[in-house]
Order: sequence, then C-alpha cells, then structure tokens
Amino acid sequence: MTFPNVFTMCFTSRGLSLFVCASLLLSCFVKDSALAQQSFTLNTADKPPYSTETNTGIYDKIIAQVFANIDISLNINHLKSARSIENVDVGIDDGEYARIKGLCSSYKNIRRVKEKLIDFTFTAFAKDSSIKIDGWESLANYNVAHIRGWKIYEMNVENSNSTLVVSSEEELFQVLIHNRVDIVLYERLRGLDFMKRRQLHGIVALDEPLSVRGMYLYVNKRHEKMIPDIDNALKHIKQNGQYQRILDSFIH
Repeated sequence: MTFPNVFTMCFTSRGLSLFVCASLLLSCFVKDSALAQQSFTLNTADKPPYSTETNTGIYDKIIAQVFANIDISLNINHLKSARSIENVDVGIDDGEYARIKGLCSSYKNIRRVKEKLIDFTFTAFAKDSSIKIDGWESLANYNVAHIRGWKIYEMNVENSNSTLVVSSEEELFQVLIHNRVDIVLYERLRGLDFMKRRQLHGIVALDEPLSVRGMYLYVNKRHEKMIPDIDNALKHIKQNGQYQRILDSFIH
C-alpha cells in the first residue's frame, strides 16, 4: 500500500479510526526501513591484522564501509578456513572474504566480486635465514607446513620433501619452533603480526615471496545480482580516499 492510498483512506473513510491510519503509515515506514537495512552474513577465516574477533581489522573495516555505502547491514562470522568458504558454497551463509581468484571452479555455487580487496604476499618463514626461495619449485628440498584450507598452498605445494598440514597459525609456528619442518608458509603481514603478538624470536620472513595475489570477496550465487553494486562501492571508497585512510591507520 502506498502512502497516498493510506492518506486517501484516512480522509474518505469515516469508519477508519486515527489509530488504524497511524498503524498503516507506521507499517509502510517499517517495510521501507527493513528493505534499506537488509542483513548480509559474511564469513572470514582471516586473522589480525586483516580481521579480528571485534571486526576491527583491515578487511573488516573495508567491508563494513562498502556495505554501509549500499545500505546493507552486516553480520560477520569468524570460522576455520575450510568451513568458512564451504558454508557459503552450500548456501548457509551469504559471502566470504578474502580469497584468491579461481575458486569458482572448485566451489560451483560461489561468485567473485571483481574488484580486489587488497594484495596478499604469500611468504615462507624459517629459522634459517640463509634459505633461498625462488618460486614454488624451490620448496622441493624442504619440509614444509601450511594451514588447512589455504587453497593457494594446496594447489601449488606439490614437490616439497614433505608437507605437513596444520589447523591454526599457532600450530603452524609451533611446528617450526620445534624443528618439525624447515619452512612454514603464511601471508607476510599476518605472520609478522602473529610473531609480534606472541613475542616469537629467531624466525624470519624470507625475502622473496612465493606469490603476490589479489584477494577478493565471494558471495553465494543467489546474490549474484548484488555484485555490481558491491564492486562499484569498493571502487568508490578507493577513489574518494576512504580505502587509503583505512590502510594508513594500520601501516603508520
């Protein structure tokens, strides 16, 4: 029912009380408000500084600004890496961040927002700083560990001397500390942040990255029509300076 129809009924129908008129008008406002405040559930497996349990990480703030600009309220779930994306693929949740390109071939029910969130630097960490890494093939002589669910490692670490798959960043660095592996694979900024918070010493991020990849937001295919709006909102905050201000708040 439109606002004009409500007003017409109020002024032409003698039997319609002021209370009913007010109720009809209120229901119109509530309906419009509900549409404007559509809720969206996003999953993430990212860790500080990119995502935090209080949703104050780099990605969290970027995503929050993007969805605020298209008038959609957010719920964020912090899950294990594999479950985070699988829940979106089966339709339990609406979207997930942040992942590399190319996952739609493995997860048939997800779609990628074209504009990237940020570049990730995939790095090897070791206790022996003399280790030289130059591409995935250079892992062949080493015992390597990475976290379960990190698709870039699952797809590219094929010829290492041995590969240990662990469930968390805590376990990842512990197997290196206790000499169970020679190298652990992680994202550079996340690894450095974790070592700082845990006060870990004697571990270095090796100079040459294994890969630098754009990281993206994915949504379940039922939200495919929303992708252009999300994409444009992300481009907009990059153009108007909001995006850089978020990055600067973590870098400086």
